[in-house]
Amino acid sequence: MLLALGLFTACTKEIDFDFNEIDPIVVIEGHISNEGCMVVVSRSRSVNDATHAHCLEGAIVTITGNGSTIVLNYDVEKDCYYSSVTGVPGNTYQLSVDFEGKHYEATSLMPSQAPIVSSEFMWMPMMNERWLSYEMWAKDPNPDQRNYLWFRMHRFSSHPHFEGKTQTEPYTWDLFDDRGCPPGTIFMDMVTVSEKMMNDDDKENWKWIFYDGDSITAELITVDRTVYDYLSELRASQYGRGANPHSNISGGCLGFFAAESVSHTDTIVFYRDKVPNYDKNSK
Repeated sequence: MLLALGLFTACTKEIDFDFNEIDPIVVIEGHISNEGCMVVVSRSRSVNDATHAHCLEGAIVTITGNGSTIVLNYDVEKDCYYSSVTGVPGNTYQLSVDFEGKHYEATSLMPSQAPIVSSEFMWMPMMNERWLSYEMWAKDPNPDQRNYLWFRMHRFSSHPHFEGKTQTEPYTWDLFDDRGCPPGTIFMDMVTVSEKMMNDDDKENWKWIFYDGDSITAELITVDRTVYDYLSELRASQYGRGANPHSNISGGCLGFFAAESVSHTDTIVFYRDKVPNYDKNSK
């Protein structure tokens, strides 16, 4: 056993990956919802480039639908092309972007909103430990048809670990549809972090640990099937299970355009000792 251990520890080798660099490609991320319109135009970056992608100026951006055309102007503070005009569920919208002599366009159907009824954390017993679980309940806007949903959770923490840095990326996100949910209801749950991980407080787990005083909000977004498929492929590629997802925007760019309906939870201020234990008879 000692010999085997010595062999395993002696075979450690640093591997250098030689990534095949390509010229930057235009990336477009567009949204129209019940909260307004926003489009970000940027370029793809090297896998070794960790800088935040800023929106590029100089594009002509419009969204057409419901009998009108919305012109999105570049907003310096929001770092995107923006309009406060909101979309209407049931309408199909077309995005048009002209940038550096090229034309890009896409269409997306805006589904009905799924209003959130409740959300909460609870301690769930699993694998001889307690894990922090999150549950959300919402109303199914169309019980007689398939609904596609995009869940995003945001955590804002002032804990010293984060050194005052603004947390701009979602804490986590996921995709699901309403198959298997109770009639007329949308339900989702997810396990986040174990009590042991919280107690150990290892640096590698800081991004997953909730600390007392953290503010947590979540949003439930209904999207059409094309956007759901794109995001599913994007999630798979992030875990190394595929290549770039298939964009619903024509013209040879990366990214997607989503007509979507958004609902939000109330803000939860997290305190560990106030989280209840899971009660299977409470639902």
